[in-house]
Amino acid sequence: MKPTARLLVLGLVTAFLLPGVALAADGEIPPAALIGLLSAGVLICAGLVAYQRGLGLLVTAQYGAGLAVYLAHQHRVGLTGGTSICNISSVINCDAVNASRYSEVAGVPIALFGFAFYVAACFLAFKLFKGPSTTAAAMLMSLAVLAVGYDIYLAWASYSLGAICIFCAASWAVNLLLLVGSTLEAKGTSPLAALQAEGSSTIIAGLAALIIGVLAYQAGAPSTTSVSGPKPVPEAADLVSLYEQPMGTITLDGTEPMKGDPNAPYTFVEWADFQCPHCAVMFPVMEELLAANKDMKLYYKHYPISGNCNRFVEGVRHENACQAAAAAECARGQGRFWELAGQMFKNQEYLGKDDIRFMVEQVGLEPKAFETCMADPATAQAVVADVEAGGTAQISGTPSIFLKGPFGDQWVRVIGGKDAIETILAAARSGKPMPPPPPANPER
Repeated sequence: MKPTARLLVLGLVTAFLLPGVALAADGEIPPAALIGLLSAGVLICAGLVAYQRGLGLLVTAQYGAGLAVYLAHQHRVGLTGGTSICNISSVINCDAVNASRYSEVAGVPIALFGFAFYVAACFLAFKLFKGPSTTAAAMLMSLAVLAVGYDIYLAWASYSLGAICIFCAASWAVNLLLLVGSTLEAKGTSPLAALQAEGSSTIIAGLAALIIGVLAYQAGAPSTTSVSGPKPVPEAADLVSLYEQPMGTITLDGTEPMKGDPNAPYTFVEWADFQCPHCAVMFPVMEELLAANKDMKLYYKHYPISGNCNRFVEGVRHENACQAAAAAECARGQGRFWELAGQMFKNQEYLGKDDIRFMVEQVGLEPKAFETCMADPATAQAVVADVEAGGTAQISGTPSIFLKGPFGDQWVRVIGGKDAIETILAAARSGKPMPPPPPANPER
């Protein structure tokens, strides 16, 4: 095999193997190994770009396409509260970024626009792989400039969310490589000349990829309103990855808002933050589960990711989270907790004082009583009490969901979203012995 052919094979393996590994083994790769794999992919692409520009750009674009496919898949999984392989902590958390308001444009996941960009980049890079083409290089350079510019915006969005997606970061590195490599290959060719020579075919390739991607995404998208049928009783080996022992002690003080049958045998408690994107995804999921499973009940506890009311958090990462939690406490006092909570989760980007006052009126709270409650120090103390309980439980981020019932009075931490909860409940109802919860994994 010729050296170029060997490099092409290596590049193709890099482009599709690493995202493929992530898809096949979500949650099973140690964080350090995952970061190492993604970094290795970027370094291999960089080496190929330096060694042979056309080949390197082709492989780099293919690697980007693989990353985009994975991110689109995880965006879809996130609609039902599922988790990804890179949900490592509250900071390194693809789920928080991939479920945020920044993850879609006009209802379409930005990962699909990324996929279309990378297919167009592959089309242009393939021309460079076959032989020199300054117009193809200049066209790729123009697209890469737009991509890198958008990456800067996404980096700012990640900073505002207080979380970073390492798959997204890998794609940023890929876009930078495409920009550098194509700029060197363009040799000063005018972008206008490139658009005239390559624009039509490049746009067709990108649009075709976008249409195919959207159709494939919609075909596999889960319903967020329909309720699935009864889950088959899983094998014991399929259960042990869905729950684990808590790292700390779970305590309820009786003040928590509760939804469901008070006598239900399966008790869930969730610590959440009204500015946490993944919490916003989980809120309707838990409501759907409560409607479909009359033998479960849910308690809610506050854990704002803000040093203003949470001593376990450094800095003010979610600037409105504390006042949103206080507002929910005041709504609880008027019997409207779940209504206001639903409004705040739907409107996470609008949680200033005036925005909350508007929502208070929408859900039918008495405004003067609400303002009096917000000024009462006991309201802030109630939020802090939930935070302290979260500290006792040693939660590492939000949402953190715990379950009591399948193992008597022993609490377990649920790992995953809707599917995990339904599977655990199906196993508990079957009456068959369930494997004991494994020790907590501090890296989760």
